Amino acid sequence: MRYLFCCMDRVGDIHAALVIARALRERGHTVAFVTGPPLAPLLHREGFERLARGERDGPSFETAACANPMEMVRQVRHIESALARFPADVLVGQQLAFGVPLAAERQHLPLGVVGQLAYIFPRAQPPPPEQRDAATAHAVRLYEGLLPHYATARQTCGLPREDRAPQDTSLIGDLLLLRTVPELEEDVGSLPARVHLVGDCLGLPREEPDAALRDWLDEAAASNLPVLFARLGGATLPPSTWPAFVEALRDEPVRVLALAPQAAARTAPAHFLVRSQVPESFVLERARAVLTQPTTTAALGALTHGCPALLLLHEEAQLALEYPAVAEACVRTGAARSLTLPASGPGPVQLRETLRSLLDDPAPRARAQQLQRVFAAFDGPARAADLLEQLGSSGGPFQSPHSNR
Repeated sequence: MRYLFCCMDRVGDIHAALVIARALRERGHTVAFVTGPPLAPLLHREGFERLARGERDGPSFETAACANPMEMVRQVRHIESALARFPADVLVGQQLAFGVPLAAERQHLPLGVVGQLAYIFPRAQPPPPEQRDAATAHAVRLYEGLLPHYATARQTCGLPREDRAPQDTSLIGDLLLLRTVPELEEDVGSLPARVHLVGDCLGLPREEPDAALRDWLDEAAASNLPVLFARLGGATLPPSTWPAFVEALRDEPVRVLALAPQAAARTAPAHFLVRSQVPESFVLERARAVLTQPTTTAALGALTHGCPALLLLHEEAQLALEYPAVAEACVRTGAARSLTLPASGPGPVQLRETLRSLLDDPAPRARAQQLQRVFAAFDGPARAADLLEQLGSSGGPFQSPHSNR
């Protein structure tokens, strides 16, 4: 069977796709990719073909423009150009690749979608606004905010108007692979029947650190000071986040490894190490806690390594991708805490106190380690490959018993 993976440009997304693609390749299937040019070297190293956008290759599947109707149409054109050279039996998209369901519909192909850690759309017809909890309210805002853009893209692609209940949306394809486990998902039974849990499918590469980073981590271990891994490179964080973070931890008994622009190193205290890139799996194995925005990759990285997390949400970016849904799921388990940042950015005192409580309280770390064991036993890539094989055999739409979740 031939699978065409259609991937967004976030590195975490491509690694999630790769770990599933490898499982399919090991079973004798043929796999190719469509995505933007920057990911071509990684795909080449992995032995997968990247199919260009056409004779004039260029940007495609850009996360920053994922809700733009023209980006959705560009994805459709890229996929259809690729299908002319690679006649796939199944398309495999990603949650934020909103053009892929349009291409699947136009080409009458079954579609599997690699999801996030949390389900981001309404699970049923939502109640009146005054009766919605925060999670439901966010899902409705995200879904209703996206629909007009999706409708425009549908019209541009010559597809009929879609008038479905939220739980029946074509945006999740014939099969949605939700990257979580039952212990993180509050109500599996409320999910649409097309949604199935497949563990983390994280695919973080195993990379060795350079000598300077290894020495720094060894010195931290010898000092008996906890290592805080701070992922502060996100564009949606207020500019004042880094100064407040430095002030909050300037005199704290902790070693800080910060993933941030190198310019930040000029203001970093002596017990900070600033890097623009690190081997994350190696670092997470040695970290006591993680400070990050609640992307799926960051949250799953922390949980699958037994690290509690402080998740930062910018109050003016509450509709940002999967962030609020991921934060809510992680906080509910007790393995994480969240902090909503005002437009002006975080206050050093609040940030310091929240981090102290996370580092000093053994309960979040114990819960994160429990979830680490659950994820390790949940063979996600094999489950995902099983489901995609069934999808290919059935031709979609895919409906299997809830007990298989």
